[in-house]
Amino acid sequence: MPSRRAFLLAAAFAPEAFAQAPVQGFWEQPRWVWLRRPATGEEIRAVYWAQGNLVQQEYVRLCWFLRDVRAGKSMWMSPVLLDMLYASSSWLAWHGIARPITTTSGARFVQTNDKTEGAAKASLHLEGRAHDGFIPGVSLESMAKLGIWLGGGGVGYYPGKNFCHWDDGRVRFWRN
Repeated sequence: MPSRRAFLLAAAFAPEAFAQAPVQGFWEQPRWVWLRRPATGEEIRAVYWAQGNLVQQEYVRLCWFLRDVRAGKSMWMSPVLLDMLYASSSWLAWHGIARPITTTSGARFVQTNDKTEGAAKASLHLEGRAHDGFIPGVSLESMAKLGIWLGGGGVGYYPGKNFCHWDDGRVRFWRN
């Protein structure tokens, strides 16, 4: 497996370098994520998709993990968004980087969204279709390039706030 250095070098030349990741049978394998949430001290590793089906118990656990922590409520999270996080987690693992993706925001209810600085009124967080976070030791620029390469939806790059936004909406990119 390539080293962390190889990952960072590859990321510097994305998207072409990201194409080096193995893809044959990738979506047929069990889909998993490894996430950490500093605000709550929680960490989760879960296989949410296996043998062509959603693994209901693990999916529910992930939805709770990605809940609106201010409101103390969860919602159904987009499986497409989870697939983006799976692809990212798998890419990291393939490159020998053993660390979770740090979640700063997942689902949001209206009250929380209204109190979140810079949040769009029609944010996809309100529908369980967005994730904000970062990967410790991986540059935000590299994470944004990975999100763009995945092509699953929108990618917002927020270097001043130390996170990347990924959603399953239309494909677009912005820097703030």
